[in-house]
Amino acid sequence: MTLTERPAADERRDGPARRGPLRTALPMLPVLWTEARRSVAPWTGVCTALTLIVAMAAKADSWQGDWGATQDLLHSGATLLGGPLVAAAACWQGARDHRRRTGELWASTPRARWSRQAAAALPLALWAVTGYAVALAASLLATRPYAGGGGPSPSVAVADGAFLVAAALAGFAAGVLCRWRLAAPAVAALMYLVLGVPTYTESAARYLDPAMNSSQEDRLPVWWYAPAMALWLCGLAVAALTAVAARRRLAALVPLAVAAAVAPLIVSTGDGLFREDPAADRLVCTEGSPQFCLPGRQEHLLPQVAEALSGLTGRLEGVRGAPKRYVGRLPLHGPDEAWIPAPHPGWYLLRGRLQRTEDFAWQVAANMMDRMCPNSHHQNADGPPVDVAYGAVATWLAPAGLAPGAEKPPELLRLEAMPDAERRAWLGRYLTTRRSCDPSEVPVL
Repeated sequence: MTLTERPAADERRDGPARRGPLRTALPMLPVLWTEARRSVAPWTGVCTALTLIVAMAAKADSWQGDWGATQDLLHSGATLLGGPLVAAAACWQGARDHRRRTGELWASTPRARWSRQAAAALPLALWAVTGYAVALAASLLATRPYAGGGGPSPSVAVADGAFLVAAALAGFAAGVLCRWRLAAPAVAALMYLVLGVPTYTESAARYLDPAMNSSQEDRLPVWWYAPAMALWLCGLAVAALTAVAARRRLAALVPLAVAAAVAPLIVSTGDGLFREDPAADRLVCTEGSPQFCLPGRQEHLLPQVAEALSGLTGRLEGVRGAPKRYVGRLPLHGPDEAWIPAPHPGWYLLRGRLQRTEDFAWQVAANMMDRMCPNSHHQNADGPPVDVAYGAVATWLAPAGLAPGAEKPPELLRLEAMPDAERRAWLGRYLTTRRSCDPSEVPVL
């Protein structure tokens, strides 16, 4: 064996062992690892996580303690804030060869263009999803101590992650195509408009928009929601990346056809993409009389609701026609039921505690006394008022209805001056007619 033949023989015998089996099987792995550590990708993940966490923390009072409200706000942040951010970072990454003027140098190498572009785009997409996962975990951990029944929706989280992957691939394709140095902020602004404008339209095509507010508080996505949205969004993004970055226009037709096949299903289903949550429809009631009923997800708040309404129910104790059930849903079924506002974060609930209980009781009293007549005294309509004692009775039941420093109306003064037995008898006559719109049937003060 000559000296020139020996190295070749040694390489044939020992080369694969020296290179390592992993590098032989996955030649892109070292490149992916380098891009994941040294490019703009890690900073994209960090910025995505910080942006979403700061946005969630700024509105913590409106979601902390409710699974649906938590994912609602995080979904809006991931699409309207995270999407443009990730697309801009990916666009900057895709234009790297233009800035460095290394396009001709890469063209002279034997490495395939598709593998080179994919190795630069995929780490950024993975880091974006990682940043979203960190924000999701932080938000769920923050709401867990105060939440009731139910739980987060995995389908919504998967759909949000797929959207961020699609935003990264589409932004990268835009960076490869455009040589303008301000392309990255332009892509971010354009994506924000593309995502935000359809939410104000009534067209059925708005359901193709991933930023569409789906209101998860009382609804759950259908089982195929996440796969359909992933195929729709990633299909478009992979088609753009294949056509622009890899310059394989025929191959781009495959993911484009997948996206085009899924789109009609999403549009035709429309609002049916989300179904009613059985736990939200199921009422859980307290024992005794009167009963307090809330949706199953808010069962843990029943003691606080009963305490907040104890003053109102105490004044109605023994009164004929008083409600026997106070329920947190509409419509009401029969005259024995009264509506109570469902405690939601940002309304009457703050980190698991019922707030502004006086106003809470006033809302219940005011709704209980409202006759819903076309010419009732608190509506702007022609004709005499059906009920002039409406405000006085509601304020007597829940004194928070009277503004601080305001003088008591004559009706309230007369109601307060009545002896207990006489007042109880008058309230009985009044409550038994609280669904009547005939002025002659309504007792007056």
